[in-house]
Amino acid sequence: MSHKPPLAERRALVKALWDSGTRSAPTLERITGFPRRTIYQWIGQLAETGDLKQKSRSGRPKCLSPKKQRHLGLLAQTRKQATSSEIAESLNATYPELNIAPRTVRENLQKLGYQVAIPYTTPFIPEAAKAHRISWAESHQRQKWGKVVFSDETTFQMFSNKTQVRFKGERPSRGVVKHPFKVHVWGAFCARGTIGFHMFTENMNGDLYREILTENLFEQAQQVLGKSWIFQQDNDPKHTAKLTKALLQKKCPKVLDWPAYSPDLNPIENIWAIMKRKVEKRINKLLGAKKSITKEVFMEIIATEWGNIGSDMCLNLVKSMPKRLELVTEKAGRKIKY
Repeated sequence: MSHKPPLAERRALVKALWDSGTRSAPTLERITGFPRRTIYQWIGQLAETGDLKQKSRSGRPKCLSPKKQRHLGLLAQTRKQATSSEIAESLNATYPELNIAPRTVRENLQKLGYQVAIPYTTPFIPEAAKAHRISWAESHQRQKWGKVVFSDETTFQMFSNKTQVRFKGERPSRGVVKHPFKVHVWGAFCARGTIGFHMFTENMNGDLYREILTENLFEQAQQVLGKSWIFQQDNDPKHTAKLTKALLQKKCPKVLDWPAYSPDLNPIENIWAIMKRKVEKRINKLLGAKKSITKEVFMEIIATEWGNIGSDMCLNLVKSMPKRLELVTEKAGRKIKY
């Protein structure tokens, strides 16, 4: 492979041939071996200026040298909550001749791959709870999850505003009532499908919880799973009260011990998230059609979406339990993204 001379040497060779009277593009191409297109460009420049000096490029020179850009990246990494104005002030203090503007800081940080967003909020997990989550995950690796009935409560709010929309121009807004109607839901499911469901608007207490279990869990779970099912619930005080424990001991074949600070381990949380998106989507569709939405309509929609939960979804969520346990160990007991 022949060595290609530097651009400056090639320009000098063509200039020398031009000055000696060799000005035919085919001849210059044959002598130098340079592309004819380049030869024509240089001939035009020689005819106009008599020289082949490289023209200065248009555009503003880079504000930050590689060294300063590395410094900018270090500031962004170590001062994650600093504004672009604060970072610009810090850079200008280090390099007085720089005089960089906040807008330039933002542009350069974007080129470095940095984005701006509010961090996800995650529940604080004490170190002791992290250790318990790890030991619980390790001790339940051989758990038969197909026999477990998962349960939980959640709250649905009418006129929720969490659905993303596409827009051009000004960001859209949506009016909401000052005190929107809320309804609480208790639900339970297993690998074979849903088990029990109950809606209520009053505050949950021990008596109501035990009533819900009596009417919506025990017989239903036995009909689906037989006599050897396992009940899962979190450690809410209403769930662990003496009267509740006595009821469960009498009616449940077995109650699964559950680690504190662990909603991410309960697959029913995924069902709640899916239902809430679907309920809000249906409400928005009714609003778009300018139809009135009463409390009864809202509760009917929630009940319908619970009824639409398929057995395949339930099975897939239960099958995710071994992976959840694995992730808890990998994350050293911290919250997992599930």
